[in-house]
Amino acid sequence: MKNSRIVNWMPIGLLCLILLHAVVSWIGDIYGWGLNNLFSQAGIRWTVTYFMFNISCAPFAEVMLTLIAIGVLTESGIFGAFSKKASLKQKRALSLAMLVLTIIIVVIACMVFLPNAVLLSPFGTLSDSPFSQGLLGITCTMVIVVGNVYGLSSGRFFNLTDTINAHVSLLIPCLPCFLSMILTAILMGSLTYSNLIPIPSTLFTVLSWCLYLIPFVAQLMHIFKSNHKNIIS
Repeated sequence: MKNSRIVNWMPIGLLCLILLHAVVSWIGDIYGWGLNNLFSQAGIRWTVTYFMFNISCAPFAEVMLTLIAIGVLTESGIFGAFSKKASLKQKRALSLAMLVLTIIIVVIACMVFLPNAVLLSPFGTLSDSPFSQGLLGITCTMVIVVGNVYGLSSGRFFNLTDTINAHVSLLIPCLPCFLSMILTAILMGSLTYSNLIPIPSTLFTVLSWCLYLIPFVAQLMHIFKSNHKNIIS
């Protein structure tokens, strides 16, 4: 499957931004702008020392888990069960999947709202609690379970191979997007070191997440658009 133009060209754009930022840090150091020069000895030592650390700051786990959840839900065919043309087997599989989802939600609700709830913080609040910090993992796990239940009960997943393929269905076409994620992590780390953005702020976080997610969103839109055209044709 072909990649979207954004996925193909964004790594080049990020590389240009990294080089441009390094040049700006060099000029800023010369003219006393209070910037740390990335071309200096200290800058080179920092780049080498924190190279892997900067890359590890990228949200690889979060994005991969989300892609797995979306892939399983899509490949299970559960959305077709909501159409008027859905078969009896599909409707029964949907009922089973919704029952499982309801049970999961009830169990989680009990672990959040009952006295001495295990998923609350030590102070009994949702703030900084295991529930709030693990919300993405909880949501993705629910989606994966529901997708598997529907896919297996509807016959969409015939065997273990089909199930595994569903889990990696979006990971493979989105692999090129991870290159942009690595370059984004390097760029954001160098921006912090050079003092061009002295303190990571809310704007810094929003900007980094936008750069992280843009290629994945573009690729997913490209994939779903291509699949829609193939279904129509």
